[in-house]
Parts: sequence; C-alpha cells; structure tokens
Amino acid sequence: MLNYIKSELYRTAHNKSVYVMILITAGLTLLLNVLLWLVNATTDPGAFAYGITSYSYSFIVSGPTLYFYMAFLVASVLYEADRKNGVQKNSIACGITRLQMFAGKCAVCLFTCTVGLAVILGVYIGSASLLLIHSGPVEAADVLMEIPAVYLMAAAAGILAVVLAEVFEKTVVSAVIWFAIMFGIPELLFYLGFKFNSLWDVAMWMPTNIFKGIGVSMTQCVTAWDTPDGMLRCLISGAAGIVVFSLVGAALLRRKEY
Repeated sequence: MLNYIKSELYRTAHNKSVYVMILITAGLTLLLNVLLWLVNATTDPGAFAYGITSYSYSFIVSGPTLYFYMAFLVASVLYEADRKNGVQKNSIACGITRLQMFAGKCAVCLFTCTVGLAVILGVYIGSASLLLIHSGPVEAADVLMEIPAVYLMAAAAGILAVVLAEVFEKTVVSAVIWFAIMFGIPELLFYLGFKFNSLWDVAMWMPTNIFKGIGVSMTQCVTAWDTPDGMLRCLISGAAGIVVFSLVGAALLRRKEY
C-alpha cells in the first residue's frame, strides 16, 4: 500500500498537467490583482473603488465552492486517463486491490490539492498584499479562516471525484454525476425543505446550503464560519461527506473486485 502511494506520488510529480493547472490558476489570481493595481494607478486617487485588498479577497471568500471545483479538477487530471493508458490494469496485475488503489489515489489527490492550494493562495494573498490598498471589510484573515472551514468539504468533493473516476469510464458522465451530488441534490432538498420540515434539517447540513448565509460585499463580510457554531457545522458536514463517500466508494469497488 505504501509503495503504491509512493509510486502515485512519483507519477504525480512527473505529470505536467498538474503543474500547468496550478500555474494557470495562480496566474489568474495574479492577473486579477495586477489589473486592479493598474487601473488604480492610472486613475485619479479615490476614483476607482475596487483597487483594494477587500475587493480582491471577496472573490474567494464569497465563493467557497471554488474549492470543490478545484478538487474535482485535480482528481480528473490525475486519474481520468488511468484506464486508457493501462496504469490501472498494471497495478491490479501487481497484486494491488481496487480498494487499495482507491485509498492511495484519495491520499495522493488530497496531498496534491493541499500543495496546489498553498501555492495558489500564496500568490493570491501575496500579490494582493503587495499591489493593492489595504482597505475594506474582507481581510487576508478571512481568506485564511476559510481554509479550515472548507478543507474537509473539498476533501469530500475530491474523494467523490475519485470514486466516480473509478466507477465510470467517461469523464463527462463522472462530471455530471459529481455536479448532481454536490450541487443538484442539496438544492433540491433545500426547496423541498420548505414543504417538509424533516428535509429542511437534512438540507441545511449540506455544504452548498450552509454557504447560503454568506454575505460578502464592499461593506460587509458575513461568512458561514465566522462563529464557533458555524465553523463546527462546516467541519461536521465535511467529515460526514468524507465518511459517506469513502464507504460508498469502498462498497462499489469491493463489488467490482468480484
């Protein structure tokens, strides 16, 4: 198992697509801050209200589901072509079970996501801090507090992506089902909850519904995790997602094994 994880880490380290994805994402955050700085520098003082750190940080603080998409993208880049290039068959031939491969892929996917997150946020916060005026309700601390609140949820999204990549051969099918589970079902339960009280309680523990109370603008910064109860709800929701998707994935792959 440990040797399989090491081999996956080696393969990931030599996967150019991973570096391209991280560089493009980090580059986009840098471009955003550079554009804000340029407009701010070429207009009269006070004429451009958006050349501040708060406006830049608000993009990610107001959109925590971006972490979910990035987790899915990483999993797709790492494992989408495993069946096509024979990597999976070679691993099975070497005595690695599907369950061990699943666990190893989840571990490597989460490690890759964490490293990529550190690089992207480092560029994002660093460039905003250096180029933009430090002003507004949204601060770098809000971006940093978002990480522990959303990390487990994003990990669950990544595990689900790995499960679907293992079960379905076509990436399009995996993407549609992933989106339906992560966004479609919570949204459906949210609206059904207005009619059925029992569904409302379930719906409000789902990540995308937890984030509905977020209010981030040029005048305020209200997040779902800025209170102890809110942070705890985010952590429990994420941990529950990890457990559920891991158990479902293990069950599906165990059946496939036989």
